[in-house]
Amino acid sequence: MNMRPAIPQHRINDGVTTTVSAPVKHVLIAAFDDTGKIMPRQYPHRHTYYEILLLHNSKGTHNIDFNTYPFDGAVVFLLSPEQVHQLDREATTGYSLKFDPSFFSSGNDPDSQLLGHFLFDNMQSYPVIPLEPADLARLENLMSIAREEYDQTDEDITPILFSYIRVLLMEIMRIRRRQLSEPHLLPGQPQTQLLQFKQLLHQHFHELHEVQDYASRLYVTPRQLNALTQKLTGKTAGTFIKERILLEAKRLLFLNELTVKEVGYQIGFDDPAYFTRFFKKNTGKSPQQFRETFQPA
Repeated sequence: MNMRPAIPQHRINDGVTTTVSAPVKHVLIAAFDDTGKIMPRQYPHRHTYYEILLLHNSKGTHNIDFNTYPFDGAVVFLLSPEQVHQLDREATTGYSLKFDPSFFSSGNDPDSQLLGHFLFDNMQSYPVIPLEPADLARLENLMSIAREEYDQTDEDITPILFSYIRVLLMEIMRIRRRQLSEPHLLPGQPQTQLLQFKQLLHQHFHELHEVQDYASRLYVTPRQLNALTQKLTGKTAGTFIKERILLEAKRLLFLNELTVKEVGYQIGFDDPAYFTRFFKKNTGKSPQQFRETFQPA
């Protein structure tokens, strides 16, 4: 059997051939026609950064974490660090905005943290947003302004640029709310509790697999935690935990760097047979069958 090489992981400036240094560290804004700033990657890969892809009238498919999203027209894609994805598209115009996770660090305001976790939540949010002409015009305008600021050399550029990025995220959030009925995108105490649960899940899913583990850390009962997630997302906390474990298992299997047994250990399964049963029950395929699905012919 031919073994696929490890899936490449790119940093913000990987593939940037221009000799001009980035004016702001950890951020890159470019139009698709910026020679040397955007390198098409029509193969499976990962990022260490967040990315907003604003595509004008285009057509194609985007495979993100083993789900395929067809698109036809103006769209926005929201990509998170570590997602395995491949974009196949016709020639198009548009913008790419990349920024490191540090943008959502504690040094930024709480609203920006909420925006980050709910817009770029790869366990809940739909990563593609179709755009009406008016929405496209607003986002293009914001991208253009942010890009102009990005090209400045003033000392105060960073806080101003981050403000533009935050406004852009807020506008995308507004579009999502208008298009989709998603109670978890509305501000409030329940949404903050949901965010805290997701943050804990992101940190501990490798070793904590039970609802009780997370409920105790949030000072609620398992029943209360399940009721919260069910009300806001339509999913129980147990479903969130299971889906996060499965997503990581799929990524590790796809990367082809570990044996099936090692993948199970990596996500907290001491018994390889139990991991195989868990995976097959929830995906319809054994871990090895899933891996072989993505092997080259």
